[in-house]
Amino acid sequence: MQYHLPPIEYGPSSDVLPLDGNINWGMSKFNVDLLRGAITSKIKVGIVDTGIDRSHPLLSNVLGAKDFTGSAYGYQDRHGHGTHCSGTVGATDPRIGVAAGFDLYHGKGLGDSGSGGSGLYRAIEWCLSEGCEIISNSWGGGTLDSGTDAQLREYAEHPSRPWLIFAAGNSGPNTQQTDAPGNSKHVLNVAALDSNLAPASFTSSGDKLDTAGPGVNIWSCKPGGGFQQMSGTSMATPFVAGLLGLYRAGLKQAGLPIPTIYELRRLMETDSTDAHTVGKDRRTGSGWLTPILLALNLIPDPPKVAK
Repeated sequence: MQYHLPPIEYGPSSDVLPLDGNINWGMSKFNVDLLRGAITSKIKVGIVDTGIDRSHPLLSNVLGAKDFTGSAYGYQDRHGHGTHCSGTVGATDPRIGVAAGFDLYHGKGLGDSGSGGSGLYRAIEWCLSEGCEIISNSWGGGTLDSGTDAQLREYAEHPSRPWLIFAAGNSGPNTQQTDAPGNSKHVLNVAALDSNLAPASFTSSGDKLDTAGPGVNIWSCKPGGGFQQMSGTSMATPFVAGLLGLYRAGLKQAGLPIPTIYELRRLMETDSTDAHTVGKDRRTGSGWLTPILLALNLIPDPPKVAK
């Protein structure tokens, strides 16, 4: 099976971040700082994509990168997509990185043209072997086959209980299903929202959608040290991965159990805010994760008072 990047909409690029306005509107609208403020620890997060520019000033927290495509350029990002997604997960500047400063690992599973095959799964397995607890995957395509579904189930049932996050795709509101392999029940599937917290016009539809994140006009890191604005479910996916990274770090800090991917999906149904219609829908899943509700989950129940 060959996979590819969803079509991306490119905005402006810059050598420096804009000085006016909200650089990434999702940080304030999702109130990410509320969740950050509850956490003093961090975890390892993996990104499987087109490679990464480890020399970018805001990506000094990338502790490992490896190529699984046979590219002449190794893990270097010749496309730009992988560096952008990695920055959104955890660039050291909190205006860009959701889980700012977390330990990042990048597996290059998509070649320099943006497509890939079995190397994507080898990259996932490498991230798991490095101890990554969440893996962001902004790629997909085609239909889900039983062999791939079984492989994803094996990852989900790994003793470390990893959470694999996948982009829904950018084929619009009339799709019957989101891109494979993100439409497997063993992973989480992410739609894109615009700055009005409504479904982005391009985001794919399907009954497997779990959640949604900011995906329109997102600034992040660009190979060579600059910054690029992009739009797509590719941008929403690493945002959600970073948000869940904060949440998982908080669970571990509080000594609370780590839910399986299946338990996490049920949690999303109660700790999300509707973004399209009431309840779960084909455009945004359960809606968008609400940091204040996630933060409340990090407070252990008080011990029972003896009678």
